[in-house]
Amino acid sequence: MKFKKHAIITLSLLISLGAMGCHKALPIEDETEVKSNEVNEKGELVPEQGAKLVFWTVDEEYGKAIATAFEAQYSVPVTVEKVGMGEIDKMILTGPTQTGADVFMSSHDNMPTGMAAGLFLEINPQIAERIKAKMNDVGIKTVTVDNKLYGVPVSIETSCLFYNKDLVGETPAITLEEILEESKTYNDVVNNKFYFLYSTPDTYKAYPLLSAFGYHAFGENGDDNAHPGFETEAFKKGLELIYSLREIMPVSATDLRNAEFVRNLFMEGKVAYEITGPWDIKTFRDSGVHFGVTTLPTYEGRSLTPFAGVKTAHVSAWTEYPIAAQLLAEFLVSDEGASLLYEKANKITTLKDVSNVRGLGEDPLVKPFTQQFENSFPMPNVKDIKAFWTATEKSLISLYDGELTPDEAQKKTIETWEAILASQAE
Repeated sequence: MKFKKHAIITLSLLISLGAMGCHKALPIEDETEVKSNEVNEKGELVPEQGAKLVFWTVDEEYGKAIATAFEAQYSVPVTVEKVGMGEIDKMILTGPTQTGADVFMSSHDNMPTGMAAGLFLEINPQIAERIKAKMNDVGIKTVTVDNKLYGVPVSIETSCLFYNKDLVGETPAITLEEILEESKTYNDVVNNKFYFLYSTPDTYKAYPLLSAFGYHAFGENGDDNAHPGFETEAFKKGLELIYSLREIMPVSATDLRNAEFVRNLFMEGKVAYEITGPWDIKTFRDSGVHFGVTTLPTYEGRSLTPFAGVKTAHVSAWTEYPIAAQLLAEFLVSDEGASLLYEKANKITTLKDVSNVRGLGEDPLVKPFTQQFENSFPMPNVKDIKAFWTATEKSLISLYDGELTPDEAQKKTIETWEAILASQAE
């Protein structure tokens, strides 16, 4: 849910900055680009002499821990600045003057904006190959353009099934059908007790249900901007599934969209199952609720596929120290960097092998997310993604409140999508 903010930049600014920005690469094979004092005796890249870097991240404690560890390894000082939302806008303004970051964190759905503005340095092939070899393929896809890497996938977010062990025991359901059947006898609506409750009127959380019959937003690869797939039978059947849940989750769309409402009921022991993400783990732990996490259940033998979000690190196209900056970006996905990510920011690395990440491999609440990530769908970073969110969520709210049938909701989604695009073209 944290990935649904998008930088809005005027066309004239994009055009002018697009001309200014260049996606610079430093191929190790080209000796005119990489000086002899920037490689060691093994031919590996080393930081430029006198290099010093600025790193932007919303997780300041994590950033400072990274800075300390990186300087200890490479003797390059790193200044950490806390920057969260709007980092792309800030880099557009500060990058050309070299007053911004050398390395900065962003959300993967900001890739089109950053590429159009020429913000990202292409990762050197030597470093890129090392990164690709150890990172999850879903993550790599989010920072790849024309088979070239323009960033590093640092952390993942996706949805899993949370369950209250005091209510369902140590072994959670593996099918949605099991959960739906138990709900019929367990629910006590007057006292806000539900066997299953989660925010279906929210597109991000609803996506596993929308995907239940094979729907893919913007095509199988999520990159067909002109075709969000609203007209497909798979999308309509997903709407029908969501509509059917009104029987076992008789709560208004307004309440279900309120994350605090569902979260509090789960912590109070009034909800047996909820679908949510890793951002809730610490809150649930602190509350004392006896809970577990598992991968999403199946429905009619089909996998439910959630959206996946990836936090990415990018090197500024204007950095004064491109090699040092790329090495810092790579360090973020080293075993040490991934350990600090987990320890200091409570976030999950995109590394395929987490066996050497301190604490992560032994955490039973985190492991399901790494497993689910393998069966997830990266949130599309197409140009009109904002119109997608608007069109679907308006329909889902009306659908869940019984104001629209699934057929009507499908039609409304298409109409809203087309109206938004038409208004943008005026």
